[in-house]
Amino acid sequence: MDDFKKSVVLDIYFDIDQPFCKTVQSLIQALQVLDAIHSLQIADKLDLRIENVLYQRVIDVLKKAGKELPEETKIEYMMDVNRLEEGIYDLIPITLKRGGKDYVELILGKIFSFEKNDNKLYCGAAGIINNAFDNLIKRYDRKLNVFSEKLNLSISNRVPLMKCMDVFALSGELDSRHKPICVFYSGNGYENTSALSKLSVFINIYVSRFKLISKEIAKRYLLDYSLIENVDDYTIGMLLILWLRGHDLGHFFGEDKLRGKLSEMDKNYLILHELKSDLISLYNMRFLREDLLKGGLIDKAYITSIAEMLRYIRRGNFFNYPDSASAYLTYRYLRESGSLVLDSKIKRMKIDFMKLERDIEDFTMVLLKLFRDGDVTKSVEFVNRWGDMRELAIKKLPVELEFLEDRDIPYYLDFNFVLKEANVI
Repeated sequence: MDDFKKSVVLDIYFDIDQPFCKTVQSLIQALQVLDAIHSLQIADKLDLRIENVLYQRVIDVLKKAGKELPEETKIEYMMDVNRLEEGIYDLIPITLKRGGKDYVELILGKIFSFEKNDNKLYCGAAGIINNAFDNLIKRYDRKLNVFSEKLNLSISNRVPLMKCMDVFALSGELDSRHKPICVFYSGNGYENTSALSKLSVFINIYVSRFKLISKEIAKRYLLDYSLIENVDDYTIGMLLILWLRGHDLGHFFGEDKLRGKLSEMDKNYLILHELKSDLISLYNMRFLREDLLKGGLIDKAYITSIAEMLRYIRRGNFFNYPDSASAYLTYRYLRESGSLVLDSKIKRMKIDFMKLERDIEDFTMVLLKLFRDGDVTKSVEFVNRWGDMRELAIKKLPVELEFLEDRDIPYYLDFNFVLKEANVI
């Protein structure tokens, strides 16, 4: 099936202030060493001796990089590197400051890979901090009490901090085929690992992926595409961030009696958690109609979310990708309820915006009840309501959605990061 999955190479341009150029060159070199470690992991050739040698090489490169930094950021940077030298639990951020503000961030360490037997694999990313959406995120978070009141649910006070960055280097598992557009990490604290206390969004990759894949899917298969046809990059980023922030906060809403009865790594549990968070994010959008999503942006937000849903469905292999399974279950519910109408003859979908919010609300309440009741049998049955997820993992897409396997639309983006000529290193 992968034989026809098209990949497109995309140039991503970035610009670095001259005083930081040599340091950034070293950060990229450190990520190249992480690439080597990751390759040995994948080939099952990484013994402890080789791992220690290569990991120390990463540390040495980063220490060398610190010598080139302006004094204002050097001390704090070296403290971060020394902390990294002590070992890693998940991902660790190292931040370079400019004028007292965060400027460049390196994130490196290990993440779980569901694709590769749940192994913890080496990875890294480096990017320039993007503050364009900081106020948007703050304004969204100020409405948490509104969301809690409308859902009649409490939310954990340990929700993740969220920042955006424009990535200019990726390595290891973060440079794999299904590149994530965000990473969670605890900041190397054992006590915070399960809380996932920090979130970095690779916003330039996120927007690029939407424009080249999800938007193209919408153009060909959503009759309402015209509403987002001329949306600029900033607005795309804004709509994606609002959906993503709602999704990630959705994990922290409500009672969860399934936890403990199902392992946190159980695929059924992961699928339901993704689904609950997706629906809460969609549900909360209606309460942004008069501020963050005013002026018709609410409909654009729904179309953007459904275009992303179709992209996730297109990935297939539902049981092994909880986010794809969640997208498929959402599609089936909305299709069955009537707010998403598929014309099989012309292979186009129409959104009934008048009905959509009611269907989203009903579906959200179904999910919250599953978690509140904690009935494992009913929960697993719900996951398989429209087909056995294990079987769907090895089959092609359901017949009615086969048109999504459009060979002219890319499946993957391979990023070529290019430093602007003005600051050639």
